[in-house]
Amino acid sequence: MDNKYKQMTEKQMHKLADIIIAKLEIKQAAWDEEFHENLSQVAKEYQSFDFTISEEEMLIGELAKLQTILMIFEKNEEYEKAAIVLSRLNAIKTKLRKGDYNDN
Repeated sequence: MDNKYKQMTEKQMHKLADIIIAKLEIKQAAWDEEFHENLSQVAKEYQSFDFTISEEEMLIGELAKLQTILMIFEKNEEYEKAAIVLSRLNAIKTKLRKGDYNDN
């Protein structure tokens, strides 16, 4: 019986991993954009109540969302995805620690 399936070389596995990570980064950026659009929409709906969301509050909301996503990926042993989320999570934590946002 012929072996129809060849094993991937390590170089091919790394190339595949790079492709997957690039696609996940694009997807995460789309999720981030959608989240911020939804949050902006909510803020607009509540403007009549003099309700505004500061950038710090938006970052904290994003942090909570990413922590939840990270737990899901870790539970499902999707470590490549978890690594991407963790990177974004750490960037937001650093931004919050430094106060590197534009609050009025």
